[in-house]
Amino acid sequence: MAVPCIRGVDVPEVAAARWRHKVFVGETLSVVADMNAADESRGLAVLLHPHPHFGGDRFHPFVEGLFRRLPGIGVSAIRFDFSSAEPSAAREEVLVAIEEGSARWPQLPIILAGYSFGAGVAAGVDDRRIAGWYLLAPPREMLSTVTIGSDPRPKAVVVPEHDQFSPPAAIAETVAGWEETTVSTVPNADHFLGAVQPIVDNALRWIELITNR
Repeated sequence: MAVPCIRGVDVPEVAAARWRHKVFVGETLSVVADMNAADESRGLAVLLHPHPHFGGDRFHPFVEGLFRRLPGIGVSAIRFDFSSAEPSAAREEVLVAIEEGSARWPQLPIILAGYSFGAGVAAGVDDRRIAGWYLLAPPREMLSTVTIGSDPRPKAVVVPEHDQFSPPAAIAETVAGWEETTVSTVPNADHFLGAVQPIVDNALRWIELITNR
């Protein structure tokens, strides 16, 4: 079942360097990506937005907040719009973004950070270049079939206290036994988050910790 999501809001232009381009794989798959480059990158984050059928896009406030602020901690950022709500197609697009990011910034640790549908997609991508996963309000059903639980790389699972679709207890049960996984809650928030800045702050701290290892 699709998880609904609010659409992003208007935001100021990003001051740091950014550009857009299209990546083609074979003759079918393409991704139009925004990139925000740190002056001296020590990591790369690929940011994944909520469900595209319910208003989710790369300008969602959580994605936008990370995209603007990641270069300030030395982490370059990539975001793009999913062209499909089919999880397998979305995962392929994530791999395209990872490939392009790795070509531009070789050897950097890569963090996948996603919210809602984007978190579920992120959890289904297991690539050797990934250093960690930040999963905000992931749909329980999308976590139940992934394989990263047995992986020793770090994972942060962050669940709104009053999430209507996948509440903390359900997520905790689903990820019980996952290796190198922290589960935390966002107090006084439901699936649609509300105040985004504290959540972005939390994600930035975690990403900075992982990319400084």
